[in-house]
Amino acid sequence: MASSIPVKEKKLMEVKVGELPGWILMRDFTPKGIAGAFQRGYYRYYNKYINVKEGGVAGISMVLVAYVLFNYCHSYKELTHEWLHKYH
Repeated sequence: MASSIPVKEKKLMEVKVGELPGWILMRDFTPKGIAGAFQRGYYRYYNKYINVKEGGVAGISMVLVAYVLFNYCHSYKELTHEWLHKYH
């Protein structure tokens, strides 16, 4: 049975494997489209974890963990260079 929802309007989790290349090609990869995607992601995250009645540390801790992992990956080459030195 064919889906009544156009492929362009489907969310990624609703797209079947055969429809995936067509779905990716229909996305907006202009700078405005990419900025809009980041903005939607930010608002989704903010409303789910930060802007709640009884919030906890989960929202802020996710941001901090992402920041630490990003910096570790960014400086991995320099860290491994120091690990390989012999100090004697």
